[in-house]
Amino acid sequence: MHDHGSTVPVLAGPVLLYLMLYFSVPVVAGFALMRITTPPPRRADALLVTGASTTAFLVAMMVVPAFGLPPQATVLLLVAGIVPFVIWWRAPHLLVRTALLAPWLVAAATVTGLLRAPADLPGGFTAALTAVSWLTFCAPRSRPGRIAVRVTAGTLALTVVAITAKVASAGGWQ
Repeated sequence: MHDHGSTVPVLAGPVLLYLMLYFSVPVVAGFALMRITTPPPRRADALLVTGASTTAFLVAMMVVPAFGLPPQATVLLLVAGIVPFVIWWRAPHLLVRTALLAPWLVAAATVTGLLRAPADLPGGFTAALTAVSWLTFCAPRSRPGRIAVRVTAGTLALTVVAITAKVASAGGWQ
């Protein structure tokens, strides 16, 4: 008889998930940081950012032992984070209509992320990821609108990087 046992350690699964998270976060944070000085993204760039944001969100849901947010809010954030990817991928004809709603969703998710981050890192992290996904649609025409998008983008970039750095330095979600 021969043995069909695995030689891969049990920790390979969580390590791969953390690597996926750590590779997705620079894409999301980099886009948010670059959004301060660049115009709205092209379709391919928006697909990359929204895909990375959705990946980071799903991985965070798999590796976090418990969220401080109610389950309904977590599902709502997940759906709100996936919708931008779907719109950029399959429904670009909805971009004009979505651009009207996007600033309000970015504002709501940003405020949720900032308020949740001190007490609930995973909740703040997922809200910030959702906000960055919706940031891909924001194309303000007025000067105050552009300033608001730039400040929000910078805040989201710093939030995502700071939470990821805290998780990495602590060796995981605490």
